Amino acid sequence: MDATLVTGWEALCQLLGAAFTRPTFITFLHIATGWVLCRSKPTVTNLVCTIGSSLLGHVAKHWTVYERFFYRAAWSLENVSRLLLVRVVAPLVKARATEAVIDLAIDDTTCGRCGKHVAYAGYFKDASVGNTLQRVVHWAHNWVIGCVTMRPQRWPKWVMGLPVLFALYRKRPGCDRRHPFLTRQQIAAAMIRHVHEALPDWTIRVAADGQYASQAVVAATSTAGTNLVSRLRSDAAIYALPSPRRRPQRGRKPKKGPRLPAPKQIAARRKKGWQTVEVLIYGQRVKRRVLPVVCLWYHVSKDHPIKLLIIRDPAGQQKDDFAFCTDPAVDDVQIVERFAARWPIEETIHDGKQLGGFEQVQGWCPRTVERQAPMALVVQTLVKAWYLHYGVRAGSAQPQGTDWMYSKDHPSYLDMLATLRRVLWDHRINHNSTLGGRLRGIWKTLQFTLCAAA
Repeated sequence: MDATLVTGWEALCQLLGAAFTRPTFITFLHIATGWVLCRSKPTVTNLVCTIGSSLLGHVAKHWTVYERFFYRAAWSLENVSRLLLVRVVAPLVKARATEAVIDLAIDDTTCGRCGKHVAYAGYFKDASVGNTLQRVVHWAHNWVIGCVTMRPQRWPKWVMGLPVLFALYRKRPGCDRRHPFLTRQQIAAAMIRHVHEALPDWTIRVAADGQYASQAVVAATSTAGTNLVSRLRSDAAIYALPSPRRRPQRGRKPKKGPRLPAPKQIAARRKKGWQTVEVLIYGQRVKRRVLPVVCLWYHVSKDHPIKLLIIRDPAGQQKDDFAFCTDPAVDDVQIVERFAARWPIEETIHDGKQLGGFEQVQGWCPRTVERQAPMALVVQTLVKAWYLHYGVRAGSAQPQGTDWMYSKDHPSYLDMLATLRRVLWDHRINHNSTLGGRLRGIWKTLQFTLCAAA
């Protein structure tokens, strides 16, 4: 196995080294690598057992050091997020695109917890479970996540999600002067400003669900080179642009024109103005009928014009969608594709919970709660970046699947994770190249189990 694959993983982790002291960075490197190799819940005990006596050429530390990393060590999740965005993700995006453009998707999710003494936990509705007739409310944490989406150069039809921003939503009883109460929309607005401060020369294109179509988020995207694509209510109160003021007229200039029919009424009544466009959504090129309307959504954007875009499936298999963009000059095709490109953040959250242990951490004190769960998403971004830089080019490092698996048009996160696990285990277990047939079979089975390659 090529040694540069292992050193490449260390080099990527080293990009975040400025957020830690030198001893704390070695602890972080051990924890991140142990997180990748661990096949059970990423508790500190399981991570220590996975690390063993040494890892990546460094002697393992006492188990209490790894516990203190989350609740006492002097490092900031905000600094880690900034370095992850600027040093790891931004170069990947810039290598793929000709322009400095960041696509940021924002959403929130719940992570179920046990125990009444877990800091900042509360009863939250899990929107991913149940339906309109059954609402699932459970004891959990609520995380707001910012995810950079991009199309890898090797798979131009696939949109990959790279989580970079993490914020814990706190209910009012869990807030104080240091951490005043913020709504999810205000947290999302702070994330947008954080990205703009970290990458001031970049164009930031934000996509979010209808929950984040609020004044706070729209105000955060009012800076130059930043705009928002989100969902519009089908019964929203929209208005025409104010008509030009005549010279003899007196009084205050009107901020809005006459009220327009609701978007669902426009979609049902309007016959003219529809256009057919070809868009790339969900990995396929399809045709959609679109109707753009430049108007005012005064409740959200005040007197700043928006572009309402009604999206219709020509086959009639899907209901009409109502999207809007805070910049009326954005192309219709781009709005439709960005509206659909919100899906990778859902895949990111799913992979974080199912494969990264995002929902399985056991910390309960305030600082541990704020730091431990996001580490699963930090590791996920590092794994994906490592795969795009190194793993995809190493054919010998690819996991060996089963005979009945069909070919994929792009790798899953499990494939990337299995590839890195195989590299790290081969580095740790220096098996003899002259093994007999039976021992080779045992090693192949063990490798399959350790890497979860399928």
